Amino acid sequence: MTHELTARLRRSAPLWMAAAAAAVGLGAAHLHHATLTVQTPSGIEERRFWTWAGDWRGALAASSVRIDPHDRLNLPLTAPVTEPLRIRRAIRVNIVTGRRHFAVWSTVYRVRDILAAAHVRLGPLDAVTPGPGTLLSSRNARIDVARRWYVTEQTTASVPFATVYRPDPNLFVGRSEVLQAGRPGLEQTVVRVLVQDGRPIARRPAHTTLVRPPLDEIIAYGTTDTIARGGQVIQFVREIDMVATAYWPNPAWSDGYTATGRRAGYGLVAVDPRVIPLGTRLYIPGYGFAVAADTGSAIVGDRIDLGYPSAWQADAWGVRNVQVFVLR
Repeated sequence: MTHELTARLRRSAPLWMAAAAAAVGLGAAHLHHATLTVQTPSGIEERRFWTWAGDWRGALAASSVRIDPHDRLNLPLTAPVTEPLRIRRAIRVNIVTGRRHFAVWSTVYRVRDILAAAHVRLGPLDAVTPGPGTLLSSRNARIDVARRWYVTEQTTASVPFATVYRPDPNLFVGRSEVLQAGRPGLEQTVVRVLVQDGRPIARRPAHTTLVRPPLDEIIAYGTTDTIARGGQVIQFVREIDMVATAYWPNPAWSDGYTATGRRAGYGLVAVDPRVIPLGTRLYIPGYGFAVAADTGSAIVGDRIDLGYPSAWQADAWGVRNVQVFVLR
């Protein structure tokens, strides 16, 4: 009995709707089936409903669906309600680049599509935040575009030279001679600089070219540590060029003793202890063997004062340039 009543109600439905239309004074008005699709950043929502309105303007007004001026519709609002209407909701997006800051309304939600619609072209090195493939979900989103590019710089740097030491048996131990002066080389480096919005953020050397190779400094050093004098071989550890004067223990100003307490005379010489320590055994050509046993206020640096037992011997020496050999 229940199934038979339901079937009767279904068969009488068109008659009921027509009677309802007449009762409200709509005359020839018809009830239409409408399909509305609304796309937002959150997804797609589809609505199906019945409406007495003949176009979409009236249908949307009756269903309390609002259209924003920036939304995109596939149909004009005057289109018949029987045609499916699709609405893409617009979102406001702030776009910030190195030189511009502006807002756009967009009905596409992927970052790369929003930038393309706003005619913002991306360079191959530009950085976009959030990434180009990101779907924006906020109605007041922001896209930052950092402009990046490479510039080339060239720098010049000095290349240090090496010092090469060569033994020379013709030189005494402790002596050296510059055989070849050193000269620094020169190299040029090309550097690629990554610039972001006008500011360098990274540097990477591209290649380096040696424009001029360095020239080694060559120094010869003495290896000979013996000399022969009067059939005697004298071995030494160092040779010093010095200015030699002579003195005798004049009773008018000297008590006759050296700074080390020995009686002044031949073979005892005055030195600067900072150059030759007291007690050092020496050999001075033209004078002979000696011991550094005394000091003097005028004996500073590479100066030496040779002791003699008499004034005429000291005067006969005078002032000479000598080689002083420091003995083992």
